Amino acid sequence: MSGIQAVLILLWWVAVGALVFWVFRRKARKKREARETYAELQSFAESRGWRYENGVPGLVDAYQGASPLPITASGLGGDHVVTGSHRGFGFRAFEYRHYSTDLDVDGADTSSVTIHSFWALNLGVEVPDLRIYRDGWFDTVSRGRAMEVGIPQLDKDFHIVSKDEERARAVLFGGLAEFLTSDRRASELELRLHNGQLITWRTRTGLSSATFDGPLDYLADAAGHLGIGTPAQPPRL
Repeated sequence: MSGIQAVLILLWWVAVGALVFWVFRRKARKKREARETYAELQSFAESRGWRYENGVPGLVDAYQGASPLPITASGLGGDHVVTGSHRGFGFRAFEYRHYSTDLDVDGADTSSVTIHSFWALNLGVEVPDLRIYRDGWFDTVSRGRAMEVGIPQLDKDFHIVSKDEERARAVLFGGLAEFLTSDRRASELELRLHNGQLITWRTRTGLSSATFDGPLDYLADAAGHLGIGTPAQPPRL
């Protein structure tokens, strides 16, 4: 082996070692940042008199079908759960972790986790099941046929699905349609009415104290356009 070959081999192993060290440091940093984020979230929640829990078994079952949650769930838990009252409404916020296994270029299994965040406001009254998404070309295939509301801007900008279109239409014409077409947050945060709850979510985003209030205020404002009161009741499991 020539001296040049020996140097090249040495440099290759140095590069491999540096890469392994960088990956290790990166993973350690991400874990440390996650611990700090959730410690701050817990402190934030407790400072407002809310309850923080690392996890609640079976929590996702109560909100199943609110994409990106599974259509059906059985025993799926929610993580970093915050429960409390906001502007007179009981609420619960939590993270859902979706685990998947893929094959890398060498055919080996690789696991990944995607975090989604949810906020659910307890309305305290029965409401029709109603799902309101931003419009997209794939929506009919993935979310079902959209109902025609008869309000051009609403029908153009949103994909609305309901199992009870008559009752859903009454909710929309009762004030929610005006809210959706006039509030800029509706272009970012989707909504679902389900089992007495008003739900919104952020995909591929974890909960944090810095971004916690926005979706919660959005839900409370939307609830104000449903023609109901503000019952201070805890959310139901």
